[in-house]
Amino acid sequence: MTRLVSLDAYRGLIMLSLLCSGVFFKNLSGVEHWGWLAWNNEHVAWDTKFWQEGVTWWDLIQPSFMFMVGVAMPFALAKRTAEGADATRRFLHVLVRAANLMLVGIVLDHMGAEKIQPGIIRVLQQIAIGYVGAFFVVGKSWRVQAITAGAILLGYSLLWLFNPWNGAGGPWAPANENIGSAFDLWARGQNYPGYYVGMNAIPATATIIFGVMAGTLIQKRLPPGRTLLLLAGCGAAALLLGAAVSGWLPLIKRIWTPSWAVFAGGCTALTLAAFYLVIDVWGLRRWAFPLVVVGMNSIAAYCLPSLLKGTWDRVSGVWVKYVNEHCIPWQENSVWRPVFEQGLWVAFAWLVLYYLWRRRIFVKC
Repeated sequence: MTRLVSLDAYRGLIMLSLLCSGVFFKNLSGVEHWGWLAWNNEHVAWDTKFWQEGVTWWDLIQPSFMFMVGVAMPFALAKRTAEGADATRRFLHVLVRAANLMLVGIVLDHMGAEKIQPGIIRVLQQIAIGYVGAFFVVGKSWRVQAITAGAILLGYSLLWLFNPWNGAGGPWAPANENIGSAFDLWARGQNYPGYYVGMNAIPATATIIFGVMAGTLIQKRLPPGRTLLLLAGCGAAALLLGAAVSGWLPLIKRIWTPSWAVFAGGCTALTLAAFYLVIDVWGLRRWAFPLVVVGMNSIAAYCLPSLLKGTWDRVSGVWVKYVNEHCIPWQENSVWRPVFEQGLWVAFAWLVLYYLWRRRIFVKC
């Protein structure tokens, strides 16, 4: 099957957002006509009441990344099967890739650190765990995939609701008084900042399986209109279901509540449906080229800020400052100054990725 360009473009948009690191737009908070960009580059409150606060683009970055891993899995494993790899070899390949993702994530976590303290809340480590779990449903029926994802989320809900570690505020309170925090304290000797928990990897596995379901649907090569209708319909249903149950299971991204997994899965499916409509159904691809360049090298794009941002700042700092002060007619304290500086970094990072794309160099774990 030809490469799914819509997936590359969607992935590229996510990776460009990460390259911006949210800083790109945060300075625009309160600026007329542009404040919505700042709002969309922040996480919403702990307990997201969708009908009151909505959901931001920044909240959906990690779920989108994980969802797209799942979308790609049926295609990647089908390719390996066509190359003659049996089930054992395919599973070993998945284990090796998961180990590589885990290693890269841990290395990035410790750049500049003074103490080794491995953790699994970074998206790469979460993907590594979910990637292995999702392998077992690739190639299975839609029903098996849906039941597996549902069983994971149901079991996770019961685990959080009924355990001796819940504090007076209950399992969903913003505190380190829940089973996730208890597990982290046992496994690491300390909790993660911001009440994040490593057990996120369990419901996040369901997010990857949702992606597997979407990828399996597209892989069937049904008429494009039917594929689009099913993808968008399932996405809308998941979004509504996640919002509907949030009165009992709050939408909390930091601990990846089951309602959040379903709700975010719906949002990502709808976004993929929009890309699929424009690029693969309507055939409008040229506009997406800058995104595809990034999306085809997502691991390289993910690592660039950690590997090159410091060097870029040191090398370009004095020149960027000069241009900012003398060549652009805005006020000294303009909020656009840091936006301009971050924009130059993103442009440089894109050129690095374009260089790799031109030479067909793609970083894979």
